[in-house]
Amino acid sequence: MKTYIVNLPRCHDRRESILKECARFDLEAEIFPGVDGRELSETELRELVSGQAREHLGRGEIGCAFSHLGIYRDMMGKNIPIALVLEDDSVFNLDPKPLLEELARQPIDDCTGVFLLTRKQSNHYIFHDRHRRQAGSINFYRGWDGYGAYGYIITRKAAANICGFQTPLKFPIDFWRLYQINDLIRLYICEKEIIAIHPELGAVSLLENDRNAGGRARERYFKYIRKHIHNQRPFRLKVKYFFFRLWHGPNLRKGGT
Repeated sequence: MKTYIVNLPRCHDRRESILKECARFDLEAEIFPGVDGRELSETELRELVSGQAREHLGRGEIGCAFSHLGIYRDMMGKNIPIALVLEDDSVFNLDPKPLLEELARQPIDDCTGVFLLTRKQSNHYIFHDRHRRQAGSINFYRGWDGYGAYGYIITRKAAANICGFQTPLKFPIDFWRLYQINDLIRLYICEKEIIAIHPELGAVSLLENDRNAGGRARERYFKYIRKHIHNQRPFRLKVKYFFFRLWHGPNLRKGGT
């Protein structure tokens, strides 16, 4: 399976760290040059980012989103059916190769799958056999809500859908639920933590200052954009996901448990 690594050219230590991680499991990975949001001009920001998002997203978050969108466009341009996407502060807890090989063998031509290989308390999935998808010995469960973009698998169709929806950029790239409730992706969350954040590199996240700087205004914007995207959906999708949540609510589990 194609493997991409998002890395800013100036972050040599992070690049060396993630390449060592990939070498542990004989993974051939492509370093995909990340976008440094601090170097974007005001003209580029006006063209590529929606007005309110420009006010409330940090330059690091914007650059991160454009880096992932760049990977998605690369997949589309090169007709890559499915890929593993890593950020440069990731580490493997388990050998990913059997999982990657199994998913690569499965039919995914019309699949809009996004498979999170991480576990976060903010992630919620449906713990039920009907919504379980197996890849070798690993179980994935249908996700309801998910965050985090430091380790996931995405299909070309899902990548194309996200690119269209995030033009212009409206919110952080990893608000997975907002894509799912618009039928742009089908979210799956792994039962095991295949990928985690590096204990040292993750402690100095390049995005953390952005997240802390916005304060209440930033949280109000995120609340607004979630509500706006919920409300602008076609009526059929509102009904579909209302009953989806109602039916599966008793089986929802947190990703970190």
